[in-house]
Amino acid sequence: MNVFCIVGQIKEMPRLREIPSGEKLCNVWVNVERPYANAKGVYEMDTFQIEVWRGLAETLCNATKEGSWISVKGRIASRPFHKEDKVYYNTVFVAEHIGFIRNA
Repeated sequence: MNVFCIVGQIKEMPRLREIPSGEKLCNVWVNVERPYANAKGVYEMDTFQIEVWRGLAETLCNATKEGSWISVKGRIASRPFHKEDKVYYNTVFVAEHIGFIRNA
């Protein structure tokens, strides 16, 4: 099973771009509060970069603003790249569904 699910606030507005194949793409940074407080009683945030494709990317860019609350369900992908005869992997969070909870 390969799935992730987060709820958080958009940290900064994504920029919609078109790749050479003509598909739309954007990356959105989402702040997600941790489910527990640290030693000082503060709930820290994690920030995740989410990759959003095609119509979902267009909708996200048109329907939200910085600070908007969203839910994201998707999959985790790994992309190999070669450097100095070694293979390394980048991990990417790819959105499959976005719920629009509340605009800031």
